[in-house]
Amino acid sequence: MLFFTGVQGMDMLPVAFLLAAALLLAWVSWKSHSRFQCIPGPAGAWPFNIRFGLPPKAHEVMRRWALEHGELFQIRIGWYNWVVVNSPQAMKEIFDRQSASTSSKVPAPVGHDIITGGMRMFTMPYGSKWRAYRTVIHQLLSPKMTEMFLPAQLVEIRQLVRDLAYSPGRDIDPQEHIRRMSLSFMMMATYGRRIPSWDHEDVRHMLKGRAILGKISRPGYFIEDEIPLLAKLPVWLQPSRKEATQLSVPVHAAKMRLWNILREQQCSGTAPECFGKELLHQDLQAYGLTESDAGWIASGLVEVGSETTSITLLNLLLYLAANATCQDKAMRELDDVVGDDKLPCFEDLTRLPYVRACVKEVLRLNPIPTWGIKHYTDNDVVYKDWIIPKGTVVLGNTWAIHYDPSRYPDPDAFRPERFTNHAKYSSEYAAMADPMQRDHYAFGAGRRICPGSRLAENTLNLALAHILWCFQIAPPSASKEVTLSSDAWDDTAFRPPKAFKVQLMPRNEKRLQSIIDGQNGAGQ
Repeated sequence: MLFFTGVQGMDMLPVAFLLAAALLLAWVSWKSHSRFQCIPGPAGAWPFNIRFGLPPKAHEVMRRWALEHGELFQIRIGWYNWVVVNSPQAMKEIFDRQSASTSSKVPAPVGHDIITGGMRMFTMPYGSKWRAYRTVIHQLLSPKMTEMFLPAQLVEIRQLVRDLAYSPGRDIDPQEHIRRMSLSFMMMATYGRRIPSWDHEDVRHMLKGRAILGKISRPGYFIEDEIPLLAKLPVWLQPSRKEATQLSVPVHAAKMRLWNILREQQCSGTAPECFGKELLHQDLQAYGLTESDAGWIASGLVEVGSETTSITLLNLLLYLAANATCQDKAMRELDDVVGDDKLPCFEDLTRLPYVRACVKEVLRLNPIPTWGIKHYTDNDVVYKDWIIPKGTVVLGNTWAIHYDPSRYPDPDAFRPERFTNHAKYSSEYAAMADPMQRDHYAFGAGRRICPGSRLAENTLNLALAHILWCFQIAPPSASKEVTLSSDAWDDTAFRPPKAFKVQLMPRNEKRLQSIIDGQNGAGQ
């Protein structure tokens, strides 16, 4: 009696949706199960072996499953079968050699098609439009273009050092300063606009759009993205369409705002040199692209590049504060190569193998996204005796590979010496035929590998060189050590460190003053 009373008080349409979705999900799971029987995997919920989301600390759980099940394992999460890839050899074959079949993204008829108008490259399915985006971005992020923006990188990094030096108090929370530096450089490179402080109009507009995209990216936010067949219903029966249409307006406005300003500057002859200006000179129609596509390409460079770089640099400070011996080695290398009479520069990096190794080691320890590279198959994929059917989520298990003790002895330890003989950019190792030559998988694999990895590595290497040239990093004054337990990081896909403080003690007043004087001369 109580049951029927409760149901009568409910809107029956959502109940009908849920019942229909549950029955449909059970049928699809049963239908596809036979094609996956040869791929091992952990048991899901009875009776259809289904999970309804990733477990807490999914990266650690999937590392354990990789140890139990080997190179591949399969799990069922909601509507989709997932195949998780756990070895460099399997990564090379599935994501690189069969990239024509494994470069797509899971359909998101609301979150991607409606909210972003189908223009966000990160969630865009593989096809002619995605290939056009990639071609344009590769031209913008060529080695020649990347080196053109080295002066802008140095300006932002040296302001970072100055901001850290002038931070009040003995213990410093570096997060805001590092986020400003990373964002300001990407804004300067993309639009020719600096962000002198975090409290800036451009930051507020960007964060507004980013907050909406972050909210709708949570699993289960739109039921049509979890069960795409529901998006084929008549519009009036789609429960998420009204909200999605409303949210698309501020998202698109935030993405196009700076592009429209740059377009006006171009018309008046005042557009600064930047990636965006180069994009304005492109024949977009030749690629089948529109003005809106160009605006989303430009904003995407800022969206992805700034967040990942700032998180990695924060992780570097955290690990170095906890590893004084490694920090001392890096500082001695800087003393020998750079000395006191000049500032670190790009040309020094080839003679700073340990500094660069610190960056590679943190990228290994904390890849972004933490739990792996998520693609989607457009065709059946064959690996050894296994068949991965079309319409499967394929996840490169970065964490499991990065923490494989046979490849990285004592994998939980911060040991930069693993990479002191890796003098090349990560993209160069990724292009090698032998997967065992790769340094790490933090920038992805296959056709969706990060096109801006060279730019990111330059920023990280130069920023770390400047920080360690000027400061010794120590735990906060009230503590003798920095905790590196798993609880020191948020349990999210990007896994940023939780708020922390460190001491940044000037190593040499002359060095610090030279950066402050140079930054004053560079202007704000």
